[in-house]
Amino acid sequence: MDKTRRNCYFASQADLRAAKSNEGIFAVCIRYYQEHFYVITTNFSEFKTFILRGRLTVDKKTIEWQQDRVEVAISGIDPDLYFEDNHTYLQFTGYIDDKGTKAIQQVEIDIKTGNLIQKPKIISFGTGGRDVEGPHIIKKDGWYYLLIAEGGTGVGHMITMQRSRSLWGPFEAEAGINPLFTNRDRAEQPLQNIGHADLFQDTKGNWWLTCLGTHPSNVGFTLLTNTGRETLLYPVNWEKDWPVIYTGIPERSVDLTKFPAHTDILTQEQNLTPFIDQFIEQRLSPEWITLRDQLVEELTIDKNCCLLKGKNETLSDLKTPAFIGIRQTEQEEIFQVTLSKEKTAIQNGQIGIAALINADHYAALLLEKNETLGYTVRHYQKVADLEINEAIGQLSELPDTLTIINHQATKTFLAENKKSDEQLSFTTSALHFSNEAIAALNTGDVEGIYAYNNAQIAIIKAERSSL
Repeated sequence: MDKTRRNCYFASQADLRAAKSNEGIFAVCIRYYQEHFYVITTNFSEFKTFILRGRLTVDKKTIEWQQDRVEVAISGIDPDLYFEDNHTYLQFTGYIDDKGTKAIQQVEIDIKTGNLIQKPKIISFGTGGRDVEGPHIIKKDGWYYLLIAEGGTGVGHMITMQRSRSLWGPFEAEAGINPLFTNRDRAEQPLQNIGHADLFQDTKGNWWLTCLGTHPSNVGFTLLTNTGRETLLYPVNWEKDWPVIYTGIPERSVDLTKFPAHTDILTQEQNLTPFIDQFIEQRLSPEWITLRDQLVEELTIDKNCCLLKGKNETLSDLKTPAFIGIRQTEQEEIFQVTLSKEKTAIQNGQIGIAALINADHYAALLLEKNETLGYTVRHYQKVADLEINEAIGQLSELPDTLTIINHQATKTFLAENKKSDEQLSFTTSALHFSNEAIAALNTGDVEGIYAYNNAQIAIIKAERSSL
């Protein structure tokens, strides 16, 4: 385990060392049964589905997870677990032919070994939309409800539902029920791509729906999504045996005045607060991420300073370069780091600040030493098969701050010395870092610090805040 991380996976659980940004862990699902927590997911990089089991400690403050994973021999994604009468059933999205046709399938498994007790059986082709995915079983009033997503993860995404008196089907829906929740026909709504949901009850018995959606910017009638898929929460009432989700429209804000019982359970107001890290603890805050694997030898946090030593890997490599970052969370947002000039050393390498969405779409403001004892500032950018690598100016000393300014249409990268008023920057289109540019609606932009080769960057403060 890397001491700089608060919680980490074990490499034996999921090999992500060569994963692309649209691979890795797909659709994690957590369930609780007979005093154990079960996490089931698919590592798309290996195309293997596995289960992790954990149990609360005696003080009930943390969960102790078993290190070894339990693999399940199914060919698919989006797995879920349903427990009933000491039996474990697994639902998943599986391919049924070589043309990409999908169907919801179900197996019975041994939860301890992952062995199949009953082979996969198709239980639903959906309600007519393409790419039927994300199955979850909810039992209520003698009915087994199958909650699914259809339409793909793009603008046609939708939440649908069927039900059956038997866990093995047939699953059907009454006329007019579906789609249950979607913005596929509401282009004016701020939230789009609504889908992949789950239903649950709180401690007072109120029903809620959590789902995924995106919040794209509208730039000249072009949708740009730089924040990836976000998690949404809506209150639910049941009417005539079917769930009614909020007002039926996935809106950006929720008016809970018509849901007093739901309101009573909420004890903490949801506020988006600025992220500020001054590295007080000798481990990274959970907001920080690395690429594909941990940085064990290269990353040190000590005496209110985060030190990142360079590696030979670049941001283009499907490896683990010396990069740590946090996610962009709003369309209008600033990310800034304050350097420790005493501990930052470039030598014959490079340091800088970078924004990326994958290994083929990123940009960085990089500093390197020049022959006049100053520093050359470079604009490096990759957009698919196009590459920019140009010097944009010189600095006489290391900058105090490195900054990325996010607007709906642009990103500006800035190096600044506040005392000498030295400042160098470049601006590029936010389109190049968008989900639309890479044709994938999973992860959004990550912004952070980067060190290459024989160089190290030290920062004493990192901030992310709304503009």
